Amino acid sequence: ATIDVKDMFFTVPLQEKDRDCFSFAWEGQQHTFTCLPQDYKHSPTLAHHALALELAQILPEPGVRVYQYIGDVLIGGDQIIPVQVTQEKIIQHLRVSGTPDTRGKDAANEVKFLGIWWKGGSVCIPQDTLSALDQVKIPENKKELQHALGLLVFWRKHIPDFAIIVRPLYNLLQKRTTWEWAPAHDEALQFLVFEASTHQASGPVHSTFR
Repeated sequence: ATIDVKDMFFTVPLQEKDRDCFSFAWEGQQHTFTCLPQDYKHSPTLAHHALALELAQILPEPGVRVYQYIGDVLIGGDQIIPVQVTQEKIIQHLRVSGTPDTRGKDAANEVKFLGIWWKGGSVCIPQDTLSALDQVKIPENKKELQHALGLLVFWRKHIPDFAIIVRPLYNLLQKRTTWEWAPAHDEALQFLVFEASTHQASGPVHSTFR
């Protein structure tokens, strides 16, 4: 079963003493954020931590494990009833604590979580993730490079030394760096696509797409 906490950033209030750090002027008027702004660099980490503290207060049913990434929660187990009970406990706790728009999907033998199909204790690659590699082209600007890296980020755990290989590409995205596509960048991008394609060929594909 899964739980999706909508607009997680906007449910984390800012401390009164910190609000001056998030003030801004617009058309001559002063404004201040009262909750985490979505574009703040550390908002994902802070939002993840805030929800993790809430989840830590809930005792899962025996045999049930709870996994979380920012506002997305996965509840897994061998028996459907304990999974459903744990899911309902989490949803009710979050609603009581003031977390709005908390939605859950019923327990099933397979669920899609963070873009991956989880089935019988294993993961399967969705078709849209497979076809994304075909969209990776040589970028002509920073925006296109960001898009290409976004398509490849799923494969980071499957590519050895991903962080080292991708470093020249991320360096090119720095604000003060002038766009100049070099052979080293081309080599890094092509190697990442090759490694992802190699893993794709041997990885499990969701049965719907076979």
